[in-house]
Amino acid sequence: MEWEFVEYDKKLAADLGSYLGVSPLLAALILERGYSDPLRAKMFLRPKLANLDDPFSLKNLRAAVLRIIDAIEKKQKILVFGDYDVDGITSTTLLVCILRHFGIEPSYFVPRRMEEGYGLSKAALERALAGGKPDLLIALDCGTNAVEAVDYIRRQGIDLIVVDHHQAKDASDKNHILINPHVFDFSAAPWLQLCTVGLVFKLAHGLIKEMRQRNDKRSWEINLKDYLDLVAMGTVADLVPLVDENRIMARYGIKRLKTTRRTGIQALIQACGISLGEDITPIDISFKLGPRINASGRLADASLPLEMLLGDDFTTCYRAACELNDINKERQEIERGVLEDAMKQVYEHRLNEDPCIVVSDPTWHPGVVGIIAGKLSREFYRPVIVFGEVDAGYTKGSGRSIAGVDLVNCIPDCGDDILGSWGGHPMAVGVSIKQDCVGIFRERINRSILEKYGDTADLSPKIRINLTLDKSDVGLELLDELELLHPFGEGNREPTFALKNITLSKQPEVFGGQNFRFQIPLGENGWINAVAWRMAGNIPPEGKAIDLAVKLGWNRWNRRKSPQATLIDWRFSQNS
Repeated sequence: MEWEFVEYDKKLAADLGSYLGVSPLLAALILERGYSDPLRAKMFLRPKLANLDDPFSLKNLRAAVLRIIDAIEKKQKILVFGDYDVDGITSTTLLVCILRHFGIEPSYFVPRRMEEGYGLSKAALERALAGGKPDLLIALDCGTNAVEAVDYIRRQGIDLIVVDHHQAKDASDKNHILINPHVFDFSAAPWLQLCTVGLVFKLAHGLIKEMRQRNDKRSWEINLKDYLDLVAMGTVADLVPLVDENRIMARYGIKRLKTTRRTGIQALIQACGISLGEDITPIDISFKLGPRINASGRLADASLPLEMLLGDDFTTCYRAACELNDINKERQEIERGVLEDAMKQVYEHRLNEDPCIVVSDPTWHPGVVGIIAGKLSREFYRPVIVFGEVDAGYTKGSGRSIAGVDLVNCIPDCGDDILGSWGGHPMAVGVSIKQDCVGIFRERINRSILEKYGDTADLSPKIRINLTLDKSDVGLELLDELELLHPFGEGNREPTFALKNITLSKQPEVFGGQNFRFQIPLGENGWINAVAWRMAGNIPPEGKAIDLAVKLGWNRWNRRKSPQATLIDWRFSQNS
């Protein structure tokens, strides 16, 4: 892979570091993230909850708060209609808990993905309303583009609030209350990139704020910080950029996960093999907590993790968490088979040469097509759309993109003559097309990407080297400073460093069949342990000068921490 070295102004980095009280190296990394203004850089480095904007700055949030207060005062029936992914489940949990504090026992509902599909579908609404019509329905993480469903709900005499972050096609709030920053708010709004659980946190903040102004005693009994554990899980799992208000909420929420008092999350953490009180990282959310919640929505019924997060009996919650473990293992087995089939299609038809890889098979489980799209996108470094089951004449698919290619912007070009329902955000989409039109869709989506991005869409895999370090730079002080950049994720990627002219004195040791460990000599600084995952087929030699691309951090295990480098790539030094 080609290495791309980021350039920066060393004088500016030194000045910014002096202002912030950090090293020029950390200041350089902050500059690379676009924070050249000292005040903005300080807010990024040391985010504070006090920096969250007034919740009523969001369009329509005050109207939503007033309608909810009216329902509370009149003791009206409220139905919270969520979604089956982590964002939808955590959003529903948060809002139900807040409403309970104000004396409302809302009913709550999440669709069954396999039977009812996404969002406010006819089948889902029929089941949701079977127990009686509510006075107010609050739809979370869905509903922005559900024009027919919105009209249906309103015709039933039900008031409707939609809280969603998906990009809009023909969104309107003419007959209901819609909170969606992508529809109404300005492009530089610090809350623009919030996922739904972040927006529900803002809604809860506004509700509490208004109720305190009305001297409602119950509002003073709520500590909104206690809900940041849910916000962190939904935010990290939904792959929204960890910048601005997302960064603030995620950072404090991840800390809150370590000491969470939420019984359901405690049970889930332990079922994942993490001891209570251990640090929780975004990787833990992305690869342990999140997949278990998502697995139930993908293969079974998302009400299982929802009931777990709302529960207060540890034994019941732990039993549910163990069941989620089993469902997740089943999901992994299904995923392996589909991934193998998809890779065969890519190579047999040379689809990896297209700007966008499109693969399909009606036998593929719809619950894993999004995961497969993500894996293929990372493998081939280009947008990928995977189509699976066929339902009512349409084949359903899920897509994942790469930085710089907005799939939501390209899908309309594929034509109404083949498109069914679709939606999402730039990095992740859901789309259905007419049966037997996969070939046409493939041709049109690739043409759209070429027309829109042309040569600007670089689809060749590259490693972005944020800084080249001297051996003397690698020490405990640097590792501690890197912690200030956490949490890493979309929009705030973990930095990659180059170490040049390194000579290994020992042959790396293979473990687990695909991985290897070794030591990087650092001159007077001694050495640092290093690990390489799934790279046993590309082991660097001992005794020859090589350059290393690594990530640096603390390896935490069993309540202990030690310095560790993670190898991303290596190459022979140019002067070797």
